[in-house]
Parts: sequence; structure tokens; C-alpha cells
Amino acid sequence: MKIPRVIVFLGLTFFFINTDSLKAQTFEDKQKSSQDDNVLMDRIHGSLLGKCIGLNLGQPVEGWSKQQIEEEAKRVVFYPVVYYFPADFKTPYPGTLQGKFDHFLANDDTDLMTVSMLTLREYGIYFTPRQLADKWVRHVKFACTAEGVALHNFKRDIWPPESAVVDNPYEQWIGAQMRADIWGMIAPGLPQKAAEFALRDASISHVRNGIYGAQYVAAMVSLAMTQKDVKNLVLEALKVIPEHCEYAIAVRDVISWHEAGYDWQKTWRLLDDRYGWNDDGVRRGGFVEDRFNTVKGLYQWENMRWVHVMPNGAACVLALLYGEGDFTKSICLATMCGYDADCNAGTVGGIIGAMHGQAAIPSKWKDPLNDRFKNGLKNCENEMKISDMAREISGFAQQVNASHAQR
Repeated sequence: MKIPRVIVFLGLTFFFINTDSLKAQTFEDKQKSSQDDNVLMDRIHGSLLGKCIGLNLGQPVEGWSKQQIEEEAKRVVFYPVVYYFPADFKTPYPGTLQGKFDHFLANDDTDLMTVSMLTLREYGIYFTPRQLADKWVRHVKFACTAEGVALHNFKRDIWPPESAVVDNPYEQWIGAQMRADIWGMIAPGLPQKAAEFALRDASISHVRNGIYGAQYVAAMVSLAMTQKDVKNLVLEALKVIPEHCEYAIAVRDVISWHEAGYDWQKTWRLLDDRYGWNDDGVRRGGFVEDRFNTVKGLYQWENMRWVHVMPNGAACVLALLYGEGDFTKSICLATMCGYDADCNAGTVGGIIGAMHGQAAIPSKWKDPLNDRFKNGLKNCENEMKISDMAREISGFAQQVNASHAQR
């Protein structure tokens, strides 16, 4: 049968019009995808850079009380804190003072995050807790508190989840929370997924509130990758942990004090009275098991309250709420609260950095790092560019997004 010329003409016209439309659509989709990738990269870069800045800022006063920080800062006319501590500030860590560093200094928080990145590099986003533990054995030279016990257990052929509870009086301390940022980075806008990654990680060394703190921080970083409402972020992240756990109660306490209109100093006093340390710097009483009440070997950290996850998690929430999304104000508040100040400033910096992206972080904070990252690990590269690390992590985030989209 002969097809009329007019039908052939109309058909060809329709084909070419739609082909041009498809080409335009494909170009627009690619352009949008490229823009999305650039935003993702900037947010991850901002989170990693914010983490590094916060750690360098808080390191000089790690383990100090709020009062100690205030007294020494006032002595050098530097209170309230607004920048890296000045060169005449007395600290056991003089290398982290103004003008004393030209890169990010190795820190156990980021050492363990780097091991997580190396685990993702080797095993992908479906890694297991055992595979992560194997990477710890290969790369971690030394670890403190819960991480030190877990590493010791791995070497005794005790693996997750038993590695978190065997001979571990530090199982609800800050360790898993301080290394959890990366799980939020690779799960942008997916807080439940970020919490699931954090659980796999935290379960090798922590239980209960020690795990919940890691999940909460991972969820906050995840949410910060896609939104800028600090109050909403703090509340939404609570959905990934048990409603009535101690950690969630502490977070809601800080939220309620903030909503009551108290200034940050009063909220800190209430926080410290309820969750902070005693005058002697330790938690009330000793460990339940007498064998842990010693300064020898694995238990040399005794029962120091300032390393527990509770006051530190609450202090991070305080800094986020009263910092109101401002990078400088937020990380400086986290530092002035005391406790595990470098970890807290690093956590808050990672969250606010994710919220605004690398480009929005003030130059005065990031320029002294010169895009240089150092770690204290073994059997791996010990210096990298912060931007290169962010680029690699963004690749894992793209894998997570693709996996989530297929469901």
C-alpha cells in the first residue's frame, strides 16, 4: 500500500521536532545534573572544611572547663572567642594557635573518618561493620577510650558487635559521635540512611547513647546538605533515634531552654548541672567493675565526664541553636562550652559547613589550612588535599543517591 506523501511529510516533521526537543531536554538535564553535582561537591567540601576548622580551633582547650577557657582567654584579651586562639594563649597544644600552623593538623576524629573513607573506597557503600573493623586494624596506630578498647578487641579476634561491649567502660562516650560526619555527607537529604551508615560504624565500638549520638550527628549533617533552618534540622534529626533515650531527652532539654528565651550562658549552666562534669572533673563514683578504676593501660582515662557523649551532644545543640546558622558564632560557642571542645567545634563546623557550602566559609578561617589535610594513620597516604577528599566523598554520595533512586 502506498502511503500518501502528506502523511510521510507530517510524520517526518513530527520526528524531527521531537528529536530536537529531546536533544534540548537532554542538554538541560545534563546541565541541571552538573549544577546539582557542583552544589553537592560544595556542600561536602564545606562540611569537611568546617570539620577541620572546628577541630583546629578547639584543640588548644580540649578537656578544659568553661571557666578555665574563659579565664585564660580573658588573660590574653580574647573573650569571647571569635577566631583561632592567639599565639600567647597557654595550652598544651601550641601548634594550633594563630600563626603556628599552615595545614589541618592530624586529629583522631578525622583519622577515623579517613579510615571510613578508605573503607568506602575498598568495599563500597554496602560495607559491613567487620570490614570497617578490618580497616581499623590495618590503618589505626593508636586510639583512645572506646576506640582503643575496640582496636584491642579486634586484635584479640573479638569482632563487632561484641567488640563494643567486651571490657569497654567507655561504650557511651563521644568516639562514635565525633567521627560520624562522613555518613551524613554521603547521604545528602537522607537522614535515615545517614543514621543507618552511622549505626554500622558506631556498633564496632559503642552501644546505646554512644550510637544514638553518632546517628543524630550524621542525620544533622545529612539534613544540613539540603536545608538551612537550624531549628528544624535539630528537631528533624531526633526522628532517627529512640524518642525516650537519654540522648534525645538532653537534646530536647536544650531546645526547651532556648525556646524559654535564656541566653546561652544560662542554658549552659542548666546543661552542665544536669549533664556536665563534677568539680573534680569525673562522673559521680567509679566504674561498676573495679578493674576499670585504674589509670593503667586501656583504662587510663578513668571515668572523665567531659568525654561522655551526653554533655558533648547537648553542647553541640546549644552552639547550633544560639549560633543561628552563623559559621563563626556557632563554632566559637561550641569551643567556649568546654568539655571535648575540639570534637564539638568540629561537629558543629561540619554541620554549618554543610549548610552553607565551602564557598561561604569566611576566608579568614579556611586560608590558614591551605587546603592541606594530614592524618596520623599507617599504611596509607598521610597528606591529602581537603578538596580532593571532598571530591572522593561526593562520589560516594552520588552512589548513595543513585541507589536510593532505584528503590
